[in-house]
Amino acid sequence: MKKFLTSMILSFILSIPSPVNAQPIPSAGDSFNPPLEPEMVCDFADWTPDDVEIKGSTQGLAMHGKYAVVLHDKGMCCIFDMKEKKLVSAFQLEGNTSHCNNACFAKRKAGKDSVFPLLYSSECGGTNCCFVTDLSFNGGKILQKIYFDGSGYAGTIDWCLDVKNGFIYTCGGINGSYKLLKKFRLPSLSDSDANGEVHLTDADVLDETRINEGINIWQGSYVQGKYAFLPDGYAPHDLLLHIVDMKKKAIVKTKNLNELIDEPEGIDIHGKWVYVVFHTSGQPRHSKLYRFNLK
Repeated sequence: MKKFLTSMILSFILSIPSPVNAQPIPSAGDSFNPPLEPEMVCDFADWTPDDVEIKGSTQGLAMHGKYAVVLHDKGMCCIFDMKEKKLVSAFQLEGNTSHCNNACFAKRKAGKDSVFPLLYSSECGGTNCCFVTDLSFNGGKILQKIYFDGSGYAGTIDWCLDVKNGFIYTCGGINGSYKLLKKFRLPSLSDSDANGEVHLTDADVLDETRINEGINIWQGSYVQGKYAFLPDGYAPHDLLLHIVDMKKKAIVKTKNLNELIDEPEGIDIHGKWVYVVFHTSGQPRHSKLYRFNLK
């Protein structure tokens, strides 16, 4: 009788359906091998009025709802409505004239009146600061600056988020040599000191992934779960998109993007799509957006 009841209970448990969309990135263990076939979404120049001047090379990409935010070198911010296929606004970020090499939205907003979740953008030069900005349709206020004061990096670093799980990562290394991702708890705004800053150290590192070869020149970065998605390269180097398994500490997929010609930059993930914005040399208006399928 006990065996019968046990068998019945086990059968009932196994019959319970898995939650829909519980894991946004398909996970197939060792066989994780998404197609990553490219599909052009748009050339943002087609959505930008002729009388709007776009300055600075295309860099970071952050997406929220129907909006795509494209950052440019020296801090120009362009907000596009992906449904209406038009530029909503273009302006200079206050207090941010950095390279803006990477950008991503967090889950939380600064306050109930905020238009977007907090925007995290990478200075990628100088102090290697991460600017935490309350972005609106016509400007943005920097609410926090995050720094890494620890060891392991040579040269500039980027910052990226694992939004779902509440972590922030530093990403960098040496061109043509090793790349390093360090994982931290995502600081809250209340963690800021009197200067509005957070200084992370080696003691704050939760995990570290070192890739000694295979990634030449890092561009944008995006983390979701155990996977890091890393665009790589600029002419005359190969243009690539890597997926790194941070549990295995290894590259598990590399997609060659040379046929797309332009330089892969910022990256974001929505559902089954990886979105990458490409910089056209000398033509900042022509930010080209592609998406790559995960399923």
